[in-house]
Amino acid sequence: MLNSYLIIVLIECLLLIGIESREEIFVSSYGVYPDDGIDDTNGIQLAINESIRSGLRTDIIFGYGIYDLSSTITIENANNLTISGQGIDKTWLIGHDAIGIFVILYSEQIELKMFSIDFDVLPFTGGYVVNVEEKYLDVEIVSPHKVDVDRQVFAILRYDPIEMRPAFGSRTYEIYQHPSVNDSKTTNVSESVLRVPLLKPTEFETGDAIVVRYVATHNCLDAQFVVDLRVESVRMYTCWCMGFLNLGVRRVTIKDYHLIPREGRWMSSIVDCIHFSDARDWISISDSQCQSMGDDGVNVHAVYFLILEIVNSTTMIIETVTGSGPLDLGVGTHLEFSRHDQPFTAYANGTIAFIHFHSANTRIVTMTNSIDMNLRDFVCVSDTPSLTITNLTVSHNRARGILLETRNIHVQQSIFNRTSGPAVLIQPSLFWYEGPNARNITLSQNVYLHNNEGIAQEKGVISILPFPIQNQTIINDILIQSSTFILGNSTRQFLQSNNANNLLIRDNYLTLTNTSTIISICNSRNLSATNNSVETNQVQIRSFFEFDQNQPCSFNLTSLIDLPNSAFNSSFPPPV
Repeated sequence: MLNSYLIIVLIECLLLIGIESREEIFVSSYGVYPDDGIDDTNGIQLAINESIRSGLRTDIIFGYGIYDLSSTITIENANNLTISGQGIDKTWLIGHDAIGIFVILYSEQIELKMFSIDFDVLPFTGGYVVNVEEKYLDVEIVSPHKVDVDRQVFAILRYDPIEMRPAFGSRTYEIYQHPSVNDSKTTNVSESVLRVPLLKPTEFETGDAIVVRYVATHNCLDAQFVVDLRVESVRMYTCWCMGFLNLGVRRVTIKDYHLIPREGRWMSSIVDCIHFSDARDWISISDSQCQSMGDDGVNVHAVYFLILEIVNSTTMIIETVTGSGPLDLGVGTHLEFSRHDQPFTAYANGTIAFIHFHSANTRIVTMTNSIDMNLRDFVCVSDTPSLTITNLTVSHNRARGILLETRNIHVQQSIFNRTSGPAVLIQPSLFWYEGPNARNITLSQNVYLHNNEGIAQEKGVISILPFPIQNQTIINDILIQSSTFILGNSTRQFLQSNNANNLLIRDNYLTLTNTSTIISICNSRNLSATNNSVETNQVQIRSFFEFDQNQPCSFNLTSLIDLPNSAFNSSFPPPV
């Protein structure tokens, strides 16, 4: 009996060891060698495909040095797969075309770690305007940027080469243009001068420093419908669209992730650093950095759909308005419904019982319960992810630091340095058909330096700003505490509060240079403050808050405001 028992225990131990063991695959086994200047794409793809087919827990391992890629590597239907280099400064993946590096589809337990990404063809260039005509600019290109010919130009912005950020203050200016296939492309005037086509006359002047962004194509990392995703110790220097796009992902950990410009470049990625659309469960971002992007640092949102047709009280056809929304929402997903004239106020909730394909931009959705719906009502996923951000730095970018359209948010011990727009923008928006309305937000122990001075400027370093503004409060339960705010000469105000309810400001340190008020209020309720220290630098503060006089802001829709002068007259050094 004893021997039989020992045999059973031994078998169980061996099974456990088998379950926990991982197979290591070195890309060199597939003819992929660093530093040889040979295209490594096919060998890397083969190694990944075979590891997925094996069904084993696998580590795909890169060696020391540079690997060259000509097209995107796809990871699809993988389970428990790790892509690993030897370290951020030791393994390099270099793209040689306008490509992404990894796209991950319908997979589980995926980890990317310990490598860097860069491109030898950049998605932008930079220099000084030497000639302005109605249909083009001539630009003297500054190294390390290149005189890139035959490129379609998507956007141009003024740049400040001293501050190394998009232009701010009175020099703020940018244009967007949407070229078709037949539109003009860049040409070279001389070895160092690039001719940039314009669709219409602009405000650019001779001598302007500018960044020229080309048409966006692929994200460096692109994860779609992935469960349990981890990215750790990864550095990117540029991307042909976003640094890291997440669509319909669940449970994401990002740690020691960096998107930064390299070797004097005036930009990193041409769009967002990290972007989430319709994520679920939770998102954790820590010990990371986003610098010099062409758009936001972190953007978290779901999508608003429209009810196109009502079949009966439980079944409808929904459509995506922007063409970029995740329509395949999944059975069991919880939705909230809002009227067309009150888009951010839910009147009903329900659970998806069935969802069927109808067309490229529409789906047939059946709920488990009846909904008193109307045509053109809005539908949004209410299974929003909780968001925790710790020790994130966002700096010198064209737009916002973080854009929040989710719920249960905690941002702490982070730095927002010279963001062009608000350091924190809290909203739902019908401009982008993104939401839902955020709530339960804590912003604690953060540092805000010279934010909201440029192209994406709003009224506050922290802006609570639904678009469009509503006639009732919709963004609830916000705490701003124990943080340091150093406002620049062009910053405007510390806080913009539109449609907020239950907001508390406490234990913060603020330095002002040019503003006579620090808080703008529109259609908000239950705003209070206590124990804040304000250093005015001889600026005369008329009032610590003001009511926005612009329509549709209404004094009658604002109440329970407890922001006395005594709440801002404490005296203590910066808490962070």
